[in-house]
Amino acid sequence: MNFELSKEQREVKERAAEFADREVAPYAAEWDREARFPAEVFGKLSEAGFMGLCVPEEYDGVGADFLSYVLLLEEISCADAGVGVTLAVHTSAGTLPILDYGDEGQRERWVPDLARGEKIGCFALTEPSTGSDTAAIEARAERVDGGYRLSGHKQWVTNGRAAGTMVAFARAPEGVTAFVVGMHGEGISFGKHAEKMGVLSATTDDVILEDAFVSEEDRLGEEGKGLRVALGTLDGGRIGIAAQAVGIAEAAFRYAARYAAERTTFGKPIAEHQAIAFKLAEMQTKIRAARLLTYEAAWMKDRGMPHGEAGARAKLFASVAANEVTYEAVQTLGGQGYMKDHPVERYYRDARVTEIYEGTSEMQRLVLSRSIMRELAAPGGVEGSRPVVG
Repeated sequence: MNFELSKEQREVKERAAEFADREVAPYAAEWDREARFPAEVFGKLSEAGFMGLCVPEEYDGVGADFLSYVLLLEEISCADAGVGVTLAVHTSAGTLPILDYGDEGQRERWVPDLARGEKIGCFALTEPSTGSDTAAIEARAERVDGGYRLSGHKQWVTNGRAAGTMVAFARAPEGVTAFVVGMHGEGISFGKHAEKMGVLSATTDDVILEDAFVSEEDRLGEEGKGLRVALGTLDGGRIGIAAQAVGIAEAAFRYAARYAAERTTFGKPIAEHQAIAFKLAEMQTKIRAARLLTYEAAWMKDRGMPHGEAGARAKLFASVAANEVTYEAVQTLGGQGYMKDHPVERYYRDARVTEIYEGTSEMQRLVLSRSIMRELAAPGGVEGSRPVVG
């Protein structure tokens, strides 16, 4: 087994870390305090080639692999999780489904602007009455001459107001169907702007569709096959959220470790007290385990292997780890950790959502437990000499 990154992957990681340190980290606390979407940083991400990092060169992307994109997300999220999730949704949910499920005309029409960062992508699946139950979508796509009229209420759309392109889902005559929608057409407006606990530099909005016209050419895949598009997109998207969680946890660990090395009580740094030393050891171990699961899932996706379960496993473990690590980071700083003077308070808030979006931890456990039961029910799975699954 080779755990070494390639030369190209190391270069992406180094460039991403330098960018994050220079263009993101110094402003993250201000963006959080103002709950402001920092539009200016995405122009810089575009100039660096990061908005289309894993998009093929023929569509104006960089042509890097998915693992390189995961390395980018980890580094950006280590500096600011809101910028990280904006980039993740733009790429994993707003761009890649067009590449994966669109025809050549759709790829040529929509992807280059996204890869160049001239437009930001978003993904509209959730509705006020439908979250994990994606099959219960109520938005409607009525057939009309030349295409469809979409009507419905999409909730919690990351990048909503900032986006130029949306992958949206609605119920057509043949069932749930995916569409690529330009965000500036008639019949598209915005509802509530979400006031969130964390990731405050990311904009999260309700999108209202009122007889919004979408041409037949912009239906993504076959009519009635939209859930395949949605679930396949989320399989890859979860890997990106796992990377975001790893980045948040890494930032919290680094800050807590430095603080513990400098803060003294009873005549020595608190890092030398076993209570704190053991916390740091557990935090680091969880981060490294989460990182390996995330890289494994990205590696599998790059090789065209089934990666749905691997992504679920990575997201489940990494998001739980991020919540545990940020909790312990706050605890390591004690009263100081509860204050906005220190960023661990922000990391703690930002980590919470990683267990919720792109599929809750409960849904990931359901996916994985069902897989285990299928394997146990297979011939030899229960009575065979090695009923080991996973």
